[in-house]
Amino acid sequence: MLAQKHITKTTKGYIVDNFQNTELGLVRIAKNLDLQGLSTSSIITHCRNIIQDTPIEDVEVRGKNYYFYSKDYSAVLTINRSSLGIITAKRYE
Repeated sequence: MLAQKHITKTTKGYIVDNFQNTELGLVRIAKNLDLQGLSTSSIITHCRNIIQDTPIEDVEVRGKNYYFYSKDYSAVLTINRSSLGIITAKRYE
């Protein structure tokens, strides 16, 4: 059986609606994506926009994580498949 490498639109919609993070995680995301000075809700909105606007073909499933490669936002979000917590955010070069 082949492992799934990409997600469906339904899965992506579920992630958009249900992803989560801790306050400390949001601080790390803000630092890594140069979003310091934004409010918590603005950082969450930014992450939601990255997830929502990343084309399906630019989302990869590897092991226990989803990887959203956003050229438009110059960001890569790593999201845990079971908890839907954002593990890391980094610049996409």
